[in-house]
Order: sequence, then structure tokens, then C-alpha cells
Amino acid sequence: MRKKVLIAIAVVVLLPILSLGVGLFLTMRGLQPMPPNEDLAGGARLVNDGWTVSYLLPFDGGAALVDCGNDETGAAILDELKKRSLGPDDVKAIFLTHGHADHTAACHLFTKADVYAFSGDVDIAAGKGRSRGLLPRMVPMPDAKKITVGKTLADGQVVTLGDREIVAFAVPGHTAGSAAFLSKGLLMLGDDAQAETTGALRPAMWLFSDDVAQDKKSLHDLTAKLKQRGDKIETIGCAHSGPLTGAKALDAF
Repeated sequence: MRKKVLIAIAVVVLLPILSLGVGLFLTMRGLQPMPPNEDLAGGARLVNDGWTVSYLLPFDGGAALVDCGNDETGAAILDELKKRSLGPDDVKAIFLTHGHADHTAACHLFTKADVYAFSGDVDIAAGKGRSRGLLPRMVPMPDAKKITVGKTLADGQVVTLGDREIVAFAVPGHTAGSAAFLSKGLLMLGDDAQAETTGALRPAMWLFSDDVAQDKKSLHDLTAKLKQRGDKIETIGCAHSGPLTGAKALDAF
């Protein structure tokens, strides 16, 4: 009897872990491998911390970050700043593609930076609310990764920092306040889409997302906005895959 009880407990404990592992495998397979840190369009730098890709955007007088990765020490970001003779205080702005913990972990290091996000993710980033995705709904925000958003964005808003302009687009679906950012030919999609090895874009990952159907619609709407604006996209950057060259993948999505 005792043995049967132990087996039942083991099944109850291990089954969710196994299901999560299978889900992660199916979600991540076939994605473009995340490269080591590399230069991208417009002088931007891809920063890979082993799980999440962030983007360093230098400008005259400092730098901005799009997301802060999953590593609370920010080692990869700090190393890239050091290569440019910059330190944490030289980061003047942080733009969050959304408020999940694997995109906010190192934000606490940059105390001089204004933190920008869309209103739908302000509470998520601060740990006061959770998104509706299966996994984020189950896992609370660690205290060390919580961040206060001081600047709320509007769709199409342009933020100018030195010689760099950063355009914010609302792309809800992965989370309510998910964002894409465009700067000097680099379109940064965060978790709104990932690049496949085939060169195609895959929509937001269902395991982590509020509403994949809404995400797909948002990506279609984003394509229309970019065409209407006449923006030239040289590179598409994602948060958990390698980048893609040009806008072909987004146009074909």
C-alpha cells in the first residue's frame, strides 16, 4: 500500500515537470540559434546572456537597452558597455518589450535609466500582476527581477536619445503590453515572434503567451504600419532566436 502511495505521489509531482519539459522542447525546436554577441543594423549590438537576447543601442552621450535579459548580474551587458568605455550609469533608457522576468533581470543595475513600457505590462514588470500565459501565470516574479516603469509608451511614440530615434509599436498578444521597437533599421520584436531555421517568423510561443491569435493579428497590423510609414527594415531581432536579414519574413508572415 505504501509503495502504491509513493508511486502515485511521484506521478503527481513528476508529470507536470515532464509535461513542461516536453512543452519547452516543442516550443523551442527549429528556431534560429542565438548567436554570440554581434553587431547589427544602425550600430546596435546583440547581447546574448544564454537564454534571452537583449539589444544595446549606443548614441551620442550614452546608450539605451531593449530588455535587460535573464541574468541578474547583467554580466554580458556590462561587458558590452565596458568595450565602449561605458558603465551602468551611461545607460539612459531601458525599453521593455514586455514585463516577463527573463527580460527584466538586470534592469536594477541601471539606476540612471528611464524605464519605458506600454501600460499593459507596467504591473507585470513590477510584480504586481501576472500575464495570462500558462507558465507565467504559475510562476511569480522574483523580487530581484521586479522593475518600476517610469515612462508609459503610446503606440507609434518616438523617443529621441542623442542621435538615435527609437519608435515604439504596441503589439499585444504575447502579453497585454507587448511592444516592438524600431531604431536605425533594426526591428526588435522581443517575444512577439521568433526566427525559424527556415528563415520564417514563428508567432509568440503559446506556453508563455496570453493570446497567440491576437499576437498574429498584431504582427499583421505592425507590417501594415511599417509599410505605411515607409520604414526600411534591415534586420529583425528576436529575444530567443537569432536575427533575420531584411523584412521579407515579416511581410510573408
